[in-house]
Amino acid sequence: MEGLKTLIRNLAFILLLATFLEMLLPGEKMKGFVRMVMGLFVIAAIMTPITDFLRLDFNNEVPAWVNVSSTDMPVMAPEDNAENIGKLAVREQYRKILVNQIKILVLAVEGVKSADIQVELENSSGGFGDYSPILKVNVVFSRQSNKVVPINPVIIGGDESNQPATAETNKEIEVKKQISSLMQIPEEIITVKEQ
Repeated sequence: MEGLKTLIRNLAFILLLATFLEMLLPGEKMKGFVRMVMGLFVIAAIMTPITDFLRLDFNNEVPAWVNVSSTDMPVMAPEDNAENIGKLAVREQYRKILVNQIKILVLAVEGVKSADIQVELENSSGGFGDYSPILKVNVVFSRQSNKVVPINPVIIGGDESNQPATAETNKEIEVKKQISSLMQIPEEIITVKEQ
């Protein structure tokens, strides 16, 4: 109930401010601009209680981009090598963004507690806007401690040579499919291991 009162109070204040500003402005062009800006304020005022209700706590950040900082960028070298260093910096920043995005997808799988992601990119010499193709993705994850880990069945008297040496668990397959489907990465280049 308190949230509804705050929402109504904020909307009333924004609309009164918008009306007052429209009366002060002489030109019709500026009135359109003020209406647009005040409309954005109205949208923000409406979205704030919705995010509180849904318990979203992004702090104005996209979760997949949180751990990428500008301090990780190398200092530029002299002009003869500046373009190559710039391309390497862009490539490394792209790799870090991919790692963070894949980590968010892995942690979204039910029962996964933590994940360590490694992404290998092709060494391409494209421009600043060209993204290097992904060569390999390695994922190592651990489960939450309160979950039961299934074991593979034991076949008595069976030929063990027919069993695959590296059989994936259901959770490893689920993580691989999550990454492949949402990131549009072929499953063949994704390696998933459980700790």
